Amino acid sequence: MLREKAGAPGFMDLCRAAGSRKVRRRMNRRTPSRRTETLALPFLLAAFLLAPPAARAQTAGTPPPEVTIEAKAEGFYRPTLRYLYPPPDSLPRPLPAALKSFDDRLRFALGWSGYVRLVLPGDSLFVGPREIGGSGGPATELRLAYLLEQGKVRAVLHLAEPGEEPFWSGTLLFDAESAVRSADGSAEEVLRRLTGMTPPFRSRIVCVQKQPGNVKELVLVAYDGDRRWPLTRDGSIALSPSWAPDGHKIVFSSFRGGGDADLYIADLEARRIRKLLTREGTDAAPAWSPDGRWIVFAGSRGARTDLYLVHPDGSGLRNLTNSPSIETSPSWSPTGRDIVFMSDRSGSPQIYRMDEEGANLLRLTYDGSYNADPAWSPAGDRIAYVRLEAKGFQVRIMNPLGDYDIPLTDEPGDHLEPSWSPDGMKISYGYRGRIWVMNADGTDRRPLLAEGLMPDWSPLPE
Repeated sequence: MLREKAGAPGFMDLCRAAGSRKVRRRMNRRTPSRRTETLALPFLLAAFLLAPPAARAQTAGTPPPEVTIEAKAEGFYRPTLRYLYPPPDSLPRPLPAALKSFDDRLRFALGWSGYVRLVLPGDSLFVGPREIGGSGGPATELRLAYLLEQGKVRAVLHLAEPGEEPFWSGTLLFDAESAVRSADGSAEEVLRRLTGMTPPFRSRIVCVQKQPGNVKELVLVAYDGDRRWPLTRDGSIALSPSWAPDGHKIVFSSFRGGGDADLYIADLEARRIRKLLTREGTDAAPAWSPDGRWIVFAGSRGARTDLYLVHPDGSGLRNLTNSPSIETSPSWSPTGRDIVFMSDRSGSPQIYRMDEEGANLLRLTYDGSYNADPAWSPAGDRIAYVRLEAKGFQVRIMNPLGDYDIPLTDEPGDHLEPSWSPDGMKISYGYRGRIWVMNADGTDRRPLLAEGLMPDWSPLPE
């Protein structure tokens, strides 16, 4: 059992207070988003079980110095979350690997999400003090306590306002192997309780990765870049992957059949790849409709490249555009009623919008000589794209009418193929042959994969 500091609440204090009627009455008066209910995190190896709220007195004395990690995204309010864990002398030495992995990952996931202003004690338990910023104002507290059980760690987590009883509590059991998954699950539940949103911890990114001999294969990557799985091993060239809305299939363009590039669908559950269409010319840049009924793609015949629609079973092929210009890089609105795409019909590549029948055309970009790679946000309120500027292609966002436009990147070099996370809070993109991720306002840019291009972010699994 973990030792508890005299006068400071610990694991057993939290558990003994579980039957408090006062706490139950307080919980019943809270809003629905902060009610106690049974929950399950399916991707945890250990069940994430709801524990009754527990009383916890505030530690006497002056609180430790704090630092704040802050990230911003346009139009999103970030609550402040103060991460509290037991004092160092209440923990065993040496520190169990499972406990350290869990703590490291929990702090990483909470900070990476961009959902909260994360406040950490300046004298951190597992890392040294970091001078990042001010401590901020009043913060919701995430309180943790631990207990060792036969080589495993049982953690109790509480969310509470300062000086109040917890409005949510949970326990979980994990070992060194499951610590990271448990931390991701805990962070997801904490953030969902605070914001009502689900972070993309269970999502994946599919991208193109170069191999020796001018080979390009598809690879699946976890949100943190630490885990990856090969999708194709054709020894050919695969390009432009796009997720189905159910997250179980991926459509892509490939030269695997010899000759021109054709469209293929990879079924992740059945573990098979089938050809979607057999046609003359090159078919590329596919994008799945939000309802899963259609795939829009760019088909080249001679000097012309038009947009087409086809059902996922290969039936119903029809033209969306019929122009002597080049039309490519389509992206659906989340309603499925509109499509943005790139066209050079005006004399230079620009971003256009049309409805699902190919009518009601609207030009969105006028500034810049080359605008490309449009990607509609999950909420439908923004469109990410790239513009050629003096320093290279830069990622920008605009509204669906094109009358509000701001830059997100400015480093020298080409930033290409932006893709939104399923919660709309992150954007992945290719930069200098690597996959990068940033907040949707351009902050907190960080490399995800050392080798990759053409990323596409999956929906969250159901």
